[in-house]
Amino acid sequence: MITIILPVYNEAKALPLLLEEIKRVIDSSFHDYLVLVVDDGSTDETKGIALSFNKSIPLRVISHRTNKGLGVTICTGLKEVVRTCSSEDIIITMDGDNTHSPSYVIEMVNKIKKGYDVVIASRYQPGGKEIGLSFKRKFLSKTVNLLLGTIFPIKGVKDYTCGYRAYKGMKLKEGFSFHKGNLVEEKGFSCMTEILLKLSKLPSLKATEVPMVLRYDLKDGPSKINVYRTIMRYVCMITKSFIVRRS
Repeated sequence: MITIILPVYNEAKALPLLLEEIKRVIDSSFHDYLVLVVDDGSTDETKGIALSFNKSIPLRVISHRTNKGLGVTICTGLKEVVRTCSSEDIIITMDGDNTHSPSYVIEMVNKIKKGYDVVIASRYQPGGKEIGLSFKRKFLSKTVNLLLGTIFPIKGVKDYTCGYRAYKGMKLKEGFSFHKGNLVEEKGFSCMTEILLKLSKLPSLKATEVPMVLRYDLKDGPSKINVYRTIMRYVCMITKSFIVRRS
């Protein structure tokens, strides 16, 4: 079973396009799958639009009453899936704003089936790139990833911050157990790096990447990321992780 977790907040325009593309890609592969939409307290029609798809694709919706942030939303989805996952289950996380193309899902799933625990859709592999991001955002993203790769090297990983990933379900379950349920503590966008760094503490984690083109030009509306706040969270998380590892 493939479960695709979509964290969403006010994505009424982007979500239908993304769900239609997921249906087209996964249906043609003949895989069993479920789309788990985790609505983070949307104030538009996001939840109703998601529910309208549950007759055409296998889909569930979990809702937060108020907006809690990406970290809490990802954690809600992961815990729900991990709770009942089996040895064959694969979990995909991707953004719900249509900037991550579902076309990479099958390649990522096949990598998991070949024995990898984590597969990242990477902007920094040959063939990967970013379209629609400002020079400032590209520079900051590249700098943060170079810094993380220098301080916390993980074999096979260049893109530490991208949230488009495939996980072996049992490896995530092991990660929650190893960290006593606290695999995701960051509330913002830095949660994706936190998950990767914490999983890297597990014995013999096997990670790899596939090249991805990030289509930020397809995003409808302004970005929800607060760049300054996110940078500060990365600085705090890197410092904390470094101190923990040194101790």
